[in-house]
Amino acid sequence: MMGTTGKSTRSVCITLLVTALVVMVTATLEARQLKISNRYSPLNDSRPVRPETRYIILHTTEGALKGSLRKVRRYGEAHYFVTPDGKIYRIINRRKIATHAGRSMWEGRSNIDNFSIGIEVVGFHDRDITTAQYRALRELLRQLQSVYRITDKHVLTHSMVAYGRPNRFHPRNHRGRKKCGMIFAHPRVRQRLGLSTGPSRDPDVAAHRLVVADPELHRFLYQPPAVMAVSGHTSGMVITRGTNAWHIAREKYNDMMTLYVYPDGTRVRGNEIREWNTIPAGTRVQFIDEDRAREQEFEGFSEIGTDGDKPYDLAGDLYADATTIYFFPSGLIRTGSELKRTVSLRTLLDNAPDGTRVLVGYIYGGYVRTGRAPSQIAGNKWNYPSTFYRLPDGRILSGDEINDESIPAQTLIFIMK
Repeated sequence: MMGTTGKSTRSVCITLLVTALVVMVTATLEARQLKISNRYSPLNDSRPVRPETRYIILHTTEGALKGSLRKVRRYGEAHYFVTPDGKIYRIINRRKIATHAGRSMWEGRSNIDNFSIGIEVVGFHDRDITTAQYRALRELLRQLQSVYRITDKHVLTHSMVAYGRPNRFHPRNHRGRKKCGMIFAHPRVRQRLGLSTGPSRDPDVAAHRLVVADPELHRFLYQPPAVMAVSGHTSGMVITRGTNAWHIAREKYNDMMTLYVYPDGTRVRGNEIREWNTIPAGTRVQFIDEDRAREQEFEGFSEIGTDGDKPYDLAGDLYADATTIYFFPSGLIRTGSELKRTVSLRTLLDNAPDGTRVLVGYIYGGYVRTGRAPSQIAGNKWNYPSTFYRLPDGRILSGDEINDESIPAQTLIFIMK
């Protein structure tokens, strides 16, 4: 005759077995319900295979379905795209590089595109997503995490990993360049997606590689409020005493497609403003081209006379660094450190002529020549979208635009650091 302990053990075993079966059946049903369609970008075939996969980065499109999908496909800016009704589209093969994170860093690794899968979710950083999106995204995350063995704490938001180069508002490399996807840092949202709480701190700020430029965003990401406040995406588009142009437009603050409408009705484009501290409170900020405003760029070239008057305006404390490269109208190309230590060139750091193009955060790869192919200079990064080529005729192309077999000798290669 079985004792009480035996019956209790058998009951527990049966309960665990039933629970396991329910979980398996539920997971199987969800997997069957997950519909993924191919909407591959024209750039999919040419994109290189990613060397490793450590992270999943969650994004919000900050725009409506149609325009966002068109742009993401055109530029290959995500691996997956989740619509409001829960449909999922493949944009770039999950093994390849998608340009979804732009200038980014996490745990000391820069250019997170090279280590991550990017998922674009139609929506806004400060609005909840739909029930259908929760259902689809939860299952997509489960499958991807299983395939790549990615922990919950390595499912990050774009706002966590994006960082900005020095500019006139922030003289150092800084966190806070994007609010994109910040809603996915909130514990309630993560719980509905089957995720544990996210990282408790920013590893790159803790290691002093970056500084915090947006304390309010930083608090939301790592000390989220108990109740998640949801607001309209057009809120906060007005300059106030405590909100400057960078807070609203981020790296687009001085772009020609960013429009400032002063209280008296005066309309000025970002590239026309020189005295940023004199913009009156009450000025409204508008993006003339919403698609361009949402682009996840590599923050490539900026230009003296257009984006700022002095090298410091464009590169901050890194204006004389070895990772800041100057392309002068005369054809001269030098790093900031070369200009600083060469007496005859030092004045160019103080008086760079208008039209000088500046590339921050890059290193010289050297010249292509017979017997020295791009792959020998840049390794597997030779065709990365973030790698730039300056051809002998002065044209500059990215890895997305280059063909290894048709690159002429004396082409210079610049690789993101």
